[in-house]
Formats: sequence, structure tokens, C-alpha cells
Amino acid sequence: MLSALSPVQVCLAVAGTGAGVLLLSSLARDPSLIAWIALLLGAASLATAVFLVRKVRMLEFRPEVLAGDLILPRASRARSPKLLVPLQFSNAGGGDGVVQWVALRLTIDGKSDSTVLLSPVAEVDMQGFLQAKKQITPDNAVDPFTPFVLEGKRVVAKFVLFDVSERGRSAPLELRPGRYAFEVFLKTSAAAQPRMERRFEHVLTEKHIEEYRSDATVYLINYNITLPAIRRELSSGEWLPRAKEA
Repeated sequence: MLSALSPVQVCLAVAGTGAGVLLLSSLARDPSLIAWIALLLGAASLATAVFLVRKVRMLEFRPEVLAGDLILPRASRARSPKLLVPLQFSNAGGGDGVVQWVALRLTIDGKSDSTVLLSPVAEVDMQGFLQAKKQITPDNAVDPFTPFVLEGKRVVAKFVLFDVSERGRSAPLELRPGRYAFEVFLKTSAAAQPRMERRFEHVLTEKHIEEYRSDATVYLINYNITLPAIRRELSSGEWLPRAKEA
């Protein structure tokens, strides 16, 4: 068997055996060395565990979604209000995964009886939306919103159109002045259950409702939240209002 080993392997085996003999003899003469050796082995194990944890985190799927702005598209072709929400999906991990669905829970004026669940009904091509004079049309709305792959270390911007879930069973959304609180829920392949990712609020005034009913597009911008991927996608900023709304 020894003849099958290379000279380097034989030298390493001899050196390892010698080191083992020396270690055992040292322990026999001085038992206090056992504590130091145990400490060194523990430190090495801890360093290895930390390295493995960091390695796993680098390769896992770690999705997030950022939201804060809200658009009420022109009502001329809509039978009931729908909400257009710019969403920024990001993956902080190095592994790929699937964004399966996203939903909004809307509570008006903090009243639990005013809570409405909104589901995605389409993904909107924003350039087509602007070219259609800010109306939702069959040409700029991809129906339905479908799951998509989010690659590692990537950011994806999407404009998602939301409507009341289970239309026909639930009452349509009726716009009225008040404080609109939104909770964003995300379901991905990284978790068995959906989780609440973001909260944001907007105040809808009587002026906003009058503008919407007069067939104007209403923008509600959260200036405390930036959506850099959305801004890059529409560098002209044409979809934004010209001045900050009061």
C-alpha cells in the first residue's frame, strides 16, 4: 500500500504521525495543555460555523419589495376605481427565486370594517400608459399579473394594477376623503406563508376625488420613500406630478 503513495504523501503521513506522537507525549507530561487545545479547537469550530453561515446567506433567496407611491388612473374607461402601484422588487441574496404573488390590504381611517383586500389584476407598461394619455387599455395592461423569477442581487421595477379581490362577491372600492393605510404582502418561493413587507399611507382629499371624477390622473407620492429602479426606468419623470402636493 505504501508503494502506491507519492513521496509527498509519505512525508505528510510521517509528519502527521510524528506530530500526533509529540502531542500525546506533551499531554501526558502536562495535562493543562488539554484546556488550551480544547479552546483552540472551539475557536476553529466557531470560525468555521460563521464562515458557513455567511456562505449560505450569500447563496440564499432574500426577496424584498419597496412601495410608497400610488396612482389613480383616469376613470373614463373604468367601471370602478383601480389602483396603480409602482413596486420595486429586490433580492439581497445570491440565489434565484420566484415572486409568486403580491397583495394589498387597505384600511380607511383606521376602521377595521373599512378593510379591503386588493389583488393584482395586471402589470402595466408605463410607457404605453403615458402614450394612451394615462389610461389603462388592453394594449398597455398585461393581464393577469403572473409569478416571475427574481435573480440574485437583482432589482426589478413593476407597475402593478390592483383591484378588489373576488370581484362580484365583494363591494367595489368607493373613493371617499380619508386616510388610506396600505399593507403590502409578498409570497415567494423562499417562504411557505406570505409575509407583510411594507406599510405606507396617503391622505385622499375631496380635491383628489374631484380630479379623479373629472377624468384626471391622480398621483399620490410618498416623498419619504425612494424607488430608484422605478426612477431609472422612467428617467424623464413624466409620470410624476410637477410639484409636491399638499
